[in-house]
Amino acid sequence: MNRPPFSPDTAMSARQNLGLSPHQVTEQMNTYGVVVDIPLVHAWEAGEYRPTEGELFVLADVLWCRTKDLMGIESPRTLTEHRLVRQFSTDRLARSIGMDTAQYERAEETNSWSGDGRQTSALLRVLDLTPLRLAQATGQPVAPQSAVPRQPRTTWSRGVSR
Repeated sequence: MNRPPFSPDTAMSARQNLGLSPHQVTEQMNTYGVVVDIPLVHAWEAGEYRPTEGELFVLADVLWCRTKDLMGIESPRTLTEHRLVRQFSTDRLARSIGMDTAQYERAEETNSWSGDGRQTSALLRVLDLTPLRLAQATGQPVAPQSAVPRQPRTTWSRGVSR
């Protein structure tokens, strides 16, 4: 299983700034339903092991910090990093944009985007991306602006009574 990038120093610093012990971190994570133990928290902070996506999301919540900070990145570069920063699993994101999970996972694995117009529009909205950022994240040429469907405008007409 691929594990997300992780900054052990950031995690330890965030924990210490909150005055939490590794034991308290495990208790809070267990409360969220993510079962971890103290040796695992120590292994994360020592850089010996990286958390899974689910563990990373909960750890960010427990440490009151942004996922991207725990990932040790300035800004997301890949489709995977954009998804992780927004704390979406591949399955949840695929459902949110109306795409088969396996198809979405292939997009991340191949670093290419093949979604239709509706899926692309939903992806841009859910991940808060511009078409340019999506193109940069997937290494693809920027699609013409007309390739991304826009919401139809509602025109209101006011009847004039005489």
